[in-house]
Amino acid sequence: MVELLVVLVLLAIIISLAAPSFARLSSAAAISSGVNQFMADMRFARSEGIRRGGGVVLCRSDDPESPATACAGGAPADWVTGWIVFHDLDGDGARDADEQVLRVQARPAGIDSIAADGTPTVFRFAATGRLLVPGSFSSLRFGSANLPADIRRIVCVAPGGRARIAGDGGASCGPGD
Repeated sequence: MVELLVVLVLLAIIISLAAPSFARLSSAAAISSGVNQFMADMRFARSEGIRRGGGVVLCRSDDPESPATACAGGAPADWVTGWIVFHDLDGDGARDADEQVLRVQARPAGIDSIAADGTPTVFRFAATGRLLVPGSFSSLRFGSANLPADIRRIVCVAPGGRARIAGDGGASCGPGD
């Protein structure tokens, strides 16, 4: 009985030491997966904009899996609720009932925040693959400030429509992006 108790105590100590590492690994995997999905959807929207001669929009949505999904505007521009890619036939940047949804991304699992600097809620692509709204670069921060900086990720979106990962939570985007 004493030997069993010693084994259980040792097992409890090992588990308590491993739990924080597992939580960190889980958070890092969730952030990585969310960033990869966003980057894939940005590339998809850009290429569809080129293929369809423009009018493709990637926007955040409060309820992306709804049949009547629409772009969500206003602040806060937290993309964690999900996003959609659709063909914007009338060029207004908002999804109408007759406009085809090309891709849907529900709330990414395990991510608590995808905050956009400069509050971009819509990325509209022209036939050239460039963003229709002129201006400076945009950035999205994957992961809240509660996470260690080396787990968080920054994604930069240039006016040319290309997205790239700038680095961890301490990185920033610049005009050369």
